Amino acid sequence: MSLDTFKNQLMSNSKYECRVKVNQRCLIDKMLSRYSTKFAVFRELLQNSDDATSSSVEIIFEGTKGGHYSRLLFKNNGMNFRQQDWDRLKKIAEGNPDEQKIGAFGVGFYSVFSVCEEPFVSSGNFGMTFYWQGDQLYVRHGPIKNSDSKWTTFLMDVRNPLKLPNLDEFFRFLTTSLGFTTNLRQISVYYNENELFNISKKVIGHPRSIKINSNIKRESPEKLFNLESVNIQTVKFEVTTTPRTVSSSNHEKKSVLTKKKPPSKTTIQAILPMFSRSSDMTFDIFKDLLPYPEQGNIFIGFRTHQTTSYSINFAARVIPTVERESIDFAEKTLSIYNTEMLCSIGVLCRVLYEDEMNQISQLYQHRSGDDQLMLEELSVRILNHFTFEQSTPDAKVGNIIEYQFYRCCSSQLSILSTHGVKPINLIRLPNPEMTAFIKTTPVVPKLMMDRCESFFYRANSILNLIEQISINDVFEELKKRILDVDEMIALMKWWITRNFSITDYNNFMQLANVNIENKVLHLKNIRHFQNPAIISPGLDVPSNVLPYAISQHFNNKLDIFKQYFRNWTELSLVTWARYIVEKYNFKNNPVFAEEFISTLSRGFKNTKKEDQFAICQILSNIECIPTQFGVKRPSKTYFPDVTLFSDLPNVSIKGDEKFFTEIGINKYVELEVVFDRLVNSENLDHMELLKYFAKYSGDLKDIDIEKLKNAKIWIKECTDSNKSVNNVQRYLARDLYTPCYNNKELELPIINWKGYWSKNSDKAKFIIGLGLQEYPSIQTIFQLAEQSQPLELREKALQYFVKNFKEKYSEIYNANMVDIKFLPCINNIYAKPSECYSNPHCTKMGFNVLRQDLCFLAKEIGVKKYPDHNLLRDKLVQNLPNMDNVKEIFEFMYFATHESESNWKLLQNINFIPIQEKVSSYKITYHKPEECFFKVFNEDYVDIFKCVDFGEIANKFLKDCGVKEEPSALNLAEYLIKSSREFWSKLSNKDSYNNFLGTIAHNYEYLNKLKPGILDTMRWCPILLGIKKEMDISGTTTDVYELACAKDIFINDNDKYRSIFNPLICPFTDRVEKFYKILGSQSLDAKVSTTPQHIAKERISSISHKVNEKILERVPWYYSGIKGGDLKNDISWIEKLQVKQTDQINMNYVLIPKNETKTNQISACISESENRLILYITNENYTDIANALVQRIHRRPERQHCTNLYLYLTSSIEQLQQLGYPTENISVNIKNVKIDEIDESPTPPKPIKQLSTDEFDNMLLEGITSCKSNYNQSIPTNNNPVETFVTEEIYYDSPLNYVKTVDYIELHIKDTLDLSILLFPTVTMEQNIKKFINVLVNVAEIFELPRNKINIFYDDDSTTIAFNRNKTLFFNLKCDIENGRPFNKNIVYWFFTFCHELAHNFISQHNADFVYYLQSYANKYFPKLTEKIGHQNVYNQPVLKISPNDPFSDIMNYGHIAKISSWIDYHRSTYTYEISKIPYRFRLLYRGSRDGFSCKSFHELCDHLISTVVVIKTANKNEILGGFNPLSWSSDNQMKWLRTPLSFIFSLKPNSILSRTIGEGSAIGCYFDNGPVFGHDFFMTKYDRTWHYNGAGICYENEKRLRDFNGDIKIDEVEVFQVLRKIDLKS
Repeated sequence: MSLDTFKNQLMSNSKYECRVKVNQRCLIDKMLSRYSTKFAVFRELLQNSDDATSSSVEIIFEGTKGGHYSRLLFKNNGMNFRQQDWDRLKKIAEGNPDEQKIGAFGVGFYSVFSVCEEPFVSSGNFGMTFYWQGDQLYVRHGPIKNSDSKWTTFLMDVRNPLKLPNLDEFFRFLTTSLGFTTNLRQISVYYNENELFNISKKVIGHPRSIKINSNIKRESPEKLFNLESVNIQTVKFEVTTTPRTVSSSNHEKKSVLTKKKPPSKTTIQAILPMFSRSSDMTFDIFKDLLPYPEQGNIFIGFRTHQTTSYSINFAARVIPTVERESIDFAEKTLSIYNTEMLCSIGVLCRVLYEDEMNQISQLYQHRSGDDQLMLEELSVRILNHFTFEQSTPDAKVGNIIEYQFYRCCSSQLSILSTHGVKPINLIRLPNPEMTAFIKTTPVVPKLMMDRCESFFYRANSILNLIEQISINDVFEELKKRILDVDEMIALMKWWITRNFSITDYNNFMQLANVNIENKVLHLKNIRHFQNPAIISPGLDVPSNVLPYAISQHFNNKLDIFKQYFRNWTELSLVTWARYIVEKYNFKNNPVFAEEFISTLSRGFKNTKKEDQFAICQILSNIECIPTQFGVKRPSKTYFPDVTLFSDLPNVSIKGDEKFFTEIGINKYVELEVVFDRLVNSENLDHMELLKYFAKYSGDLKDIDIEKLKNAKIWIKECTDSNKSVNNVQRYLARDLYTPCYNNKELELPIINWKGYWSKNSDKAKFIIGLGLQEYPSIQTIFQLAEQSQPLELREKALQYFVKNFKEKYSEIYNANMVDIKFLPCINNIYAKPSECYSNPHCTKMGFNVLRQDLCFLAKEIGVKKYPDHNLLRDKLVQNLPNMDNVKEIFEFMYFATHESESNWKLLQNINFIPIQEKVSSYKITYHKPEECFFKVFNEDYVDIFKCVDFGEIANKFLKDCGVKEEPSALNLAEYLIKSSREFWSKLSNKDSYNNFLGTIAHNYEYLNKLKPGILDTMRWCPILLGIKKEMDISGTTTDVYELACAKDIFINDNDKYRSIFNPLICPFTDRVEKFYKILGSQSLDAKVSTTPQHIAKERISSISHKVNEKILERVPWYYSGIKGGDLKNDISWIEKLQVKQTDQINMNYVLIPKNETKTNQISACISESENRLILYITNENYTDIANALVQRIHRRPERQHCTNLYLYLTSSIEQLQQLGYPTENISVNIKNVKIDEIDESPTPPKPIKQLSTDEFDNMLLEGITSCKSNYNQSIPTNNNPVETFVTEEIYYDSPLNYVKTVDYIELHIKDTLDLSILLFPTVTMEQNIKKFINVLVNVAEIFELPRNKINIFYDDDSTTIAFNRNKTLFFNLKCDIENGRPFNKNIVYWFFTFCHELAHNFISQHNADFVYYLQSYANKYFPKLTEKIGHQNVYNQPVLKISPNDPFSDIMNYGHIAKISSWIDYHRSTYTYEISKIPYRFRLLYRGSRDGFSCKSFHELCDHLISTVVVIKTANKNEILGGFNPLSWSSDNQMKWLRTPLSFIFSLKPNSILSRTIGEGSAIGCYFDNGPVFGHDFFMTKYDRTWHYNGAGICYENEKRLRDFNGDIKIDEVEVFQVLRKIDLKS
């Protein structure tokens, strides 16, 4: 069945019917919410009153004083309510159906409920009251006795007393509301009985009908409306200016979406003020009615919020939205209706505008006087009222009105111009620069442009209705008339501000004409313009020159004529001169000639070269120069100031000298004339001639100057004073000196000078230029100062030279070129500058010294402070110093040379250093610097080398000459080769020789470079020191030192062989030992051959069987840890090895170079014969077994090899694993080896007493507590110690001296060593001591052994690791320094050493019982060892108790560790381990703030370790990022990419993000110049604290980026952890 069937079934049964209930209170509240506008109740009641044809309304506020009211009465005198009106009041949603009414008490009535709860209405003789019962509204309607029946009254008792509304706003609202009412004419407002406000509207006169032009389209676009008529009606408001109400009638085609039928006609109203100069509406009450200059509003009966875009209010029957505040464009049909209505408003606006323009046009035709200004002001008002602004809130309203305003008329908009009202397209926007010459073109008046800026901007830029005035308008102007001078000036000034085309320029020049002095001048005929600065105004100029009356207005911008008037040029002097010369004769017109020449002179220097030349050509052949003797040619005249002779014609005007000179006017009288007159005249004064020459010195030619220089014209002072002028002797200028005081004092020839001498005068300057000397030359001074001159004169000359040196002589002075001895020295000797010196100490070696009062100038005049090196050397060699003056001489030599570079190495082969012998004769001998030294490093060497000391300063000089601080290694080597035995015999102890030899050894590499072949010589000389042990009569063993060749001394690399043969051995280690090898010393271990011999029957016993099994199991593990090329045999030899037990083993030892044989008893050895390898043992002594095996495995066995193999053989698998030794997955190529069966019943060893667990623990504890302190005692030779496990049964028997106690631990040193090694250690030694104490204390804590029972000894010559002396334990510092193991491995090493020495507290021999105790200690305390060292292997770690607050990291917490651990195990990203169940431990390897942020620090601490996690904390501390590398890092020289599918990068903060690898081939990068590299996505750069992130997804997933931004990241911290899996620790 369908749903329609179900619906029909219900509709057919009426018993289910019920009424839908409406909550009327809620309904009214929702209706009122749509009427939120201020004064909404008054708006609705006024609208309804107007619809009821009311002419008057009274509004009464009743209340107590204080400005509050409790009752509101609203009364109107319209028609009384009809029955249908009363019925509508009872119906909430039904309005007035009258299409001509907006309201008439429809829906809007219910706005009264916004004020009161129960309103009452009376009209005529009936009334209606409203009241509530619950949420339902009820009314009671019936007749009443109403004495005031002409009024319809609304009574509203407000809910609570209300304050009166703001009266200004309220009155303005009422005034605006009255503007568009049809019937309502008056509104009165009362408070109780007092009238507050009254406004009335009166219609004046009859309406005026406006003719609608035929070019205006009356229909709306969709033809819904047609404009029928437009009428103007004048109305008057009280206390306001007189406005006019405009109405229009339309025929409508309105749709039926409202409750009303569409009207056949409707009215559109607009309010415009009447315009006059004094009619501004200034009262605030009319602000909303007359909104100018703001936008008006649309009125739908009353004012809405919608603006019109013009400054005019419009009332029209548009359809509003529900709240009646804006126009409805939402529904399509209503949108069409409202759009058509707005189009009609646009048409009405155009009709009104054109009507106003018609009135202005009529007024313009009859204007007079100031009417033009009035018309412009009137136009401004109209244009501003019709200037478009964007309407609000809906811009569409304004756009429709404006569009129709311009579209409805076929002709252009009319506006007022300077030539009346014209279409806007015929008018131009004015240009102020063109106003002076544009007279016939209509433009917009300036007042309108200034006050209607917005209108003309839209008209020009947006609507394209009007244009700017253009060049074509200018051309039209020029075609119509000839301009006057002022207009032409304005036109030209405008023209030069623009850039026009050539065509425009040609048109301009053809059309532009000017009337000047009643003559028409065509601009096209002009070629030049006049420059008044060159050619004065008023002078005659050619006709093609622009009149000065015009050009004078451009005096500061004459160049613009060239730029904007293309063929115009400045009138040149040469052009003007030709014009004048052709037109005028100067002979009879000297006044004009003066003006002409003056003009040319003034402009000549600024004229082009070719024009200057042309002017000179023009003037040179005409008489044009005015003089006192008439107008002359230029070549016949002289300058005005040339007055040497009275008959010379002088120019009578002033002018430019260059001009006068160029045109040929003589500036001075030629020298030939002067010389002729000088010869013929007897009374010419040389001073008068000088005055004349000085005056014209600038014009004299070089040849003239030379003539004067070589002419004897000048007279000397005080010579021939009695002779007449014509008989006096004359001199060249250069033979005389200026008449100054100094020249007179020096008795030099002075010029006879009349008057005061001033060197700055023109005369003085000129004659000095001719050669007159101002001061004596430097050569003259030297001649005056030499010793042959009188003392007074030479002192004056010397003082003059000193005083004037810097100013006059310094630049030309050259001390090396001086050949006159003019400098006075000490002892009244005169010398050249190169022959004396300024330092008075130079006299000590016989050199001349400058007189001390002149030393201040020594440097400037070239006198050196000291003689040069060659002179000093020669002087020193010629006069060797003695013991009395040697210190003084050498100090002088140092000071004389230390300020400059000197090469005194030239003296190193000269015998000049005096040394006095210490024998009775005290003879002085002289030695070369290379033979002498300042000191020796040992007092024993004083008699060997020549030592000198003449004081600090003198020694510096000798050092420069080649004297050494102390003998060099080469000196020592050469001396030993010559006198080693003599030297050894003189020494009081071996240490001096050791030091001597050590110095050579540490520098042997340079000996052959310094002296090739010296090492070969040293090989065969007995210069090396060897040591051996000897026993005296009392049985005391001591070390004996002997000199021998290198071949007779062995390198001690086997203590056992040394104890057997006691050969001479090298007493040194390290570099000295290497030196011995270089010279030929051989390895003791290599030069001893061994042959074992066993006594008694060999057998396969249970002990040998056990040892064999252990070797086959453990030795391969040992092999797997061997690195490098030290293997003597690969592992395959173990396949052939058999282990057999015997009762005794004798070992034959042969020292091959000496053919010396010894036999000793041992407990284990390997014998090889007939392709058989047999390990013979006497007991289960793994110390000797390890020694025997190591000899077979390594080329050069070391003690560390024995220790490691011993640990493999004696430790349990669990212990080895916990210590990090490899015990599984060892790939060695060993075949299945069958061990021979036991061939005899083993004789069980003597059993150790079976003990309970407690007894066993107490026994071991007793072995620890039995250890003794040493109590600061030194150790004698026969100390009977029990030796350590590394070597065989060899006792440590060297005496030890107690040094000091550090942290309760005693320090001892071998008696042959200096106590200061430990007492005052170097920085390195002190660090080694502290490190060793730290290790021993940590190990002692494992056994709970007090610190004061630990002793350290230092013996740099012993291989002994530790010894037990009567239960007092000693440990060798040297062994710890040499091994240099990491801390954890070091603890393991010394732990087993402790076990070894503690076992010796029970038994001294290395046998099965000893092994039992050693292993018991190791097993018992091994768990404590593992706790101490923490962890070493990724697969074997104890479960740790984790505290979430444990500060193991400065970046992460254990929650982060749990998350990363889950990701490592490839759990899904949402799963996280519980903290207590984390399967990994994170071991910190590297921290940036602790270890440094460099890539080098990272690689040093993290390389070659697998499974690492890297985390960084950014500098802003808001991010934690990182990555996991399951492989290991390395420092490769170039980037090496590693493949792995297990790596990932991640973010822990601010969000948890996982990104696994997608590019397995380049997931991890290793490069020495980078830190951790996770593909191309995330890596540490080489720059400090800088990482880089790229979220492009190259190598890792990018679905979830770790961070929002790519690029460099500055970090605050970085940490790297090794990830170690935990296992349970089993006891």
